[in-house]
Amino acid sequence: MFKKIKKEIIVAVAVLEILLILLWLAPYFFGRYYGFYNLSFFVSLALMVIVSTGFGYIFVSYLLESKYKIEKNLLHITDEIIHELNIPLTTITANSKMLSKNLTLQKDITRLERIEHASSRLKRLYETLVYNITKEILPIKKEEFFADSAIKECCEPFMDQERNEFIFDLSDTVIFTDKIGFEQMIENIISNAMKYSPKDQPITIKIAKNAIEIIDSGIGMDDAQIINIYDRYYQGDVENDGKGIGLAIVKEYCDQENIGIIIQSKKNQGTKVILDISKIIL
Repeated sequence: MFKKIKKEIIVAVAVLEILLILLWLAPYFFGRYYGFYNLSFFVSLALMVIVSTGFGYIFVSYLLESKYKIEKNLLHITDEIIHELNIPLTTITANSKMLSKNLTLQKDITRLERIEHASSRLKRLYETLVYNITKEILPIKKEEFFADSAIKECCEPFMDQERNEFIFDLSDTVIFTDKIGFEQMIENIISNAMKYSPKDQPITIKIAKNAIEIIDSGIGMDDAQIINIYDRYYQGDVENDGKGIGLAIVKEYCDQENIGIIIQSKKNQGTKVILDISKIIL
């Protein structure tokens, strides 16, 4: 496949070079035949523009055709994968609900609830995968939804870990933005808050004055770390697991969706992330 692509590129470059040479020589031969006058120059120039536009259109269409085919095939494959994955996930969910009606022992009910939470989490992960693939090809549609409900949904998998306590102070807030991207942003911030906080310290999430605040009492950061915090692959604490891309993704999403972001932090005192959502509130 790669040899075929390489050969096509070489042929395309050769054709382009020949076309450029012909276009450069055309005014010369035109002038020699009709004479080097202003009129003949402008006529030859007009012909060059017409010919180059036509060939340019053909050439660019040729180059982009393979790109469009790859994007179309990628979307088609993604849709098929998601469809196939949704079938077993739906089956698990349906059968879990049926089993829950017949279970009486608390330990069995607890196990079933874990299965339901895991399948729900798995579905969200696949939706995120599709989102990440699709957004590289097509513009993501924005939608209207409750930010407070979305935040609570994002927190559920973290709360299932029974690690940090979550304190909510959320008011009904309708926003208009890319929902999956919004959920990814919140999950990345919460993941960092848990990662750098002791297990016995709560994580507080508020919505107030057109802003979302996520507050932890973790190890915090000094001024030097805050300066570099949005750099991809930067890690303030290399002892913790992670690849250092979480806040880079958060910043990229915020810039794209007109969400202001401020990080306030002090070493060994904790961190507060403030998201200004005033421009996306309905």
